[in-house]
Amino acid sequence: MATSPELDAATKALLARKVERLVGMGMDRKAARRVVWDDYQAEQAALAALPPASVMTTGAEAPAATPADSRFWNARDEPELTPDWLDRNRQQLARVKQLIGARSK
Repeated sequence: MATSPELDAATKALLARKVERLVGMGMDRKAARRVVWDDYQAEQAALAALPPASVMTTGAEAPAATPADSRFWNARDEPELTPDWLDRNRQQLARVKQLIGARSK
């Protein structure tokens, strides 16, 4: 793996860890370096092909999240569980259990 001078220390360390992981799995060091380097170059080419707006930004450049963007899930937004829905769900679950039980025999 011919590291180029423009790689920062963090990237070099990441690539070295990947090489060590492959060597630990029994791969030849030279082959591991080639695989990691080729993967890195393919990843960089894929990132270069993306439009500038879709490229991930670093934490310092990331826009501040609005409250609506930071909310993941809220139980109050879910529909009410009606007795009819629960009954249909139980029937479907019983059918799945029956199918699984029939296949395991």
